[in-house]
Amino acid sequence: MTNSKTKKGDHKMMLNLYKRKPVSIYMHEGCGRINIKFCNVQMKLKMCQFKLFNNYLINKSRQITPKTPQVELLLVQNNLTVTVSLKNFLQLMHGVNSVINKNHNLKN
Repeated sequence: MTNSKTKKGDHKMMLNLYKRKPVSIYMHEGCGRINIKFCNVQMKLKMCQFKLFNNYLINKSRQITPKTPQVELLLVQNNLTVTVSLKNFLQLMHGVNSVINKNHNLKN
């Protein structure tokens, strides 16, 4: 956990849930949102949105074949389409899934 200052000057704890390049998943104490950073993309998701994002990644992974070099992700905000390498996609999926499995509030 690391401290970060808010605009009011008080300290909030930042909890790193997953951090392996190029994926970083964390949340701030009392915020209720999970932050995801990967491949120059930043997302802030509510817990229920995070679970849906996990399901989306799992469904996308089912489309991967041995010849798949990259994966296109359609992110809801502004219909943004992001193309990531297969390696980065798998790292993102692993990170999101790891957070889901470690956090009992997200499993159900």
